[in-house]
Order: sequence, then C-alpha cells, then structure tokens
Amino acid sequence: MAGALSVTVGPILPAEEECVKQLLRRCGLQDTGVLDPHGQVIVARVAGKVVGVARLEVYREGGWLRSVAVDPAWQRQGIGRRLVEAMLHRARQEGLRQVFLMTETAQGFFEQLGFVPVPRTAVPATLQAAPQFSWPSCASCQVMRLSLEKETRPGPLS
Repeated sequence: MAGALSVTVGPILPAEEECVKQLLRRCGLQDTGVLDPHGQVIVARVAGKVVGVARLEVYREGGWLRSVAVDPAWQRQGIGRRLVEAMLHRARQEGLRQVFLMTETAQGFFEQLGFVPVPRTAVPATLQAAPQFSWPSCASCQVMRLSLEKETRPGPLS
C-alpha cells in the first residue's frame, strides 16, 4: 500500500455483489437490502479489488446515505471520503436538498464532511418509512443530516 494509491470509484458490477456483502459484514454493517434496486451503489476499487462501498437511497424529501464501508486494511487513506463525496454529488444531481445517515461509530468522520447530529424526529416521514430506520441494530445509532442547499462556505474570492 506504499506509494500513490490508485483508487477508482464507480457503479457496482454484478460480479462484485457478494464481495460487497462480505465487506459490509466484515465491517460490522448490515448487508440487508444493500443491493435492492431502490438505491444506487458505488464501490471503490484498488487494482480491480473492491475495498469500499456506499449506497444512496433517494426519496422525495431527501436521501439516506448508508452502507458506507472501507475494508479495514484500506482505511485512513481517503477512500471513505471519496465514496461519500461521490454519493453527495449524485444526491445533488438528483435534486436532493438533504441527506441523512445513521452511525454508531463514525460520527466524527461524518462531522468532518459537514453532517450534523439531529434527533430521530428530524427525519422526514418518507425516510422514516425506510426499513433501516426501524432495524433494532439502528435504534441506538446517531442520526446525522447534511443540508445540500446553498453552500455556506466562502468561495475562493471571498
């Protein structure tokens, strides 16, 4: 892993589906529904091997970012950031104004990307109807939100 890391990010291929499920389980995440057609799944690859995954589910009132995982051997190399940024780009293309996620262990990582903790009651009803919102394993998760409305960060000339 020394030297420049060549990572590609793109849509999951059918031959990679089982590998993605195994990766999620290794990272302690649910693989239930990750390949359902309601969402978009992207993977990160190094030398053709899947080392990361992320899923975005699009609803009228926002999106669920879920199943963000990077193989433990490849963590802390910017792969998770690239996956999340790619999904946020897709969310903006879909016209979403906000994206939610739930996490037990990665709150600090997502805060660095602009997500803020919110109460579960802040999640719109259509997103609360998503199966993962009521999974027992997610009952203790921190819900986080990112607004995709006008950027509030200063531009290069500010």
